Amino acid sequence: MYKLLSILLFAYGLALTTDEIYDNSWALIIGINKYENVQKLDFAADDAIAMKEILIESFNFPEENVTMLLNQEATKDNIVKEFSNIAFKAQERDRVLVFFAGHGETMELPEGGQMGYLIPVNGDADNLYYSSIAMDELKRLALMSKAKHMLYLVDACYGGIAAVGSRGLSKNTPNYIDKIISGKSRQIITAGGKGEQVIEKSEWGHSAFTLNLKRGLKDKRADLNSDGYITANELGMFLSEKVTIDSDNQQTPQYGRMTSQEGEFVFVYSEDTIITQVKDSTPRDEQLDFILKELKQLKSQQSSNESNSRQPVKELDNKMPKIGQSYQYWQRERGVGFITSPTMTMLELYNIVNDHLEYSLQYNHSRNKIFSSLISNTHSNEMHQPQLSIIYSRVLKERYRILLGGGLGFAKVIWTDSSLNLEDSFSYFKTSLIGGVGVKLIKIAKPISTQLGFKILVELTDQPAYELDQSGKTIFDHELKIDPKFIFLISFPK
Repeated sequence: MYKLLSILLFAYGLALTTDEIYDNSWALIIGINKYENVQKLDFAADDAIAMKEILIESFNFPEENVTMLLNQEATKDNIVKEFSNIAFKAQERDRVLVFFAGHGETMELPEGGQMGYLIPVNGDADNLYYSSIAMDELKRLALMSKAKHMLYLVDACYGGIAAVGSRGLSKNTPNYIDKIISGKSRQIITAGGKGEQVIEKSEWGHSAFTLNLKRGLKDKRADLNSDGYITANELGMFLSEKVTIDSDNQQTPQYGRMTSQEGEFVFVYSEDTIITQVKDSTPRDEQLDFILKELKQLKSQQSSNESNSRQPVKELDNKMPKIGQSYQYWQRERGVGFITSPTMTMLELYNIVNDHLEYSLQYNHSRNKIFSSLISNTHSNEMHQPQLSIIYSRVLKERYRILLGGGLGFAKVIWTDSSLNLEDSFSYFKTSLIGGVGVKLIKIAKPISTQLGFKILVELTDQPAYELDQSGKTIFDHELKIDPKFIFLISFPK
């Protein structure tokens, strides 16, 4: 009955949630910077923390089902023990994900072939068999588990992954939907092959592999056919291309199946769970294969050109990680900002257009007494002011954003003089220079995806200075005013 229901849901493009595919989700997350016997790494632990956050916030992994081992915790015994616990807890309709960020090594076998090893915190590259974890051992544990789908994401370079195939099923395959959802699978994606090095950069704060995992999963870029979900094969195709580009061809991710089973590990978004069957006269898998083939040919041709012709491409590649960093907290998004007090109310509607540009519509209402060298303290005013602001921004360390821009507004002022019992009004156009900083605080995944933060702005504005007498008002020259603002933000990703 469940299989029939799943087929009908896919076929007719109805909503299908994670709970309808899996009963439960399990994960083992491992990140090792501080190795005892081999070269230390800079960002492996950060990679692991980022992966845990993605699984919990975006893909319905219960936090209590996610086990994380960092640095000294990630011994060989602990890794095998925790993976065994998860593998045997998982039931027939569960999924299991294992993420490892650290060193990998390859042993050449005397009879030919290779054996891949993951090196724990106390591992020794000169004594792999006793000190490290053979992928064959993890494969045996995977085969002993009842779990429907299992995926290894290995942010390490080594050979001997023993994958039996790296192509996904075509959407024209008979019973495709039934196989991808209900069929078992044991799949693996590694950061690179034998002899390659994991590339880390301080400007990324991650390895090239995890950086693109974040882009592919959190930003939905790995949904290659735009059907609302990401399969392990789609993720492997995405990473193979993007990591190769970002690493300047120094590492190329490998992906495939550890068994001949034809199921697929599936990522379904917590906030966007609609999975729709793609209908196209040309199968999307064939289109993607063609595009990737053309890209590889173009890449090969450019590599053979003179270094000066390659320079613009390299410059673009170098910028891509920086752009990607902004997506963690400052996505293309829209939201509202507001502040209220006894004397002032402000409402802002803002829209982040791209990585550096945003615009906002503001409405300010203020009521206060005027204290100025030019004006009596018996004067007070009420001001209504709509304003359009255009802001250039730069992201710093993902959570913070430097803001610089300008605004144009229209103000209507109603003033009174209590001593003279006078009331009048006037209007004027207002220009301003804007500078400040934005800070993102927390993310809220349910019931809808939102982010909370604030902006601190300082506006340098011109405004008329005026005084009142019994004959009416006199407008003096404009004077400059520094206007600080604290704006509370609620944002919604597009």
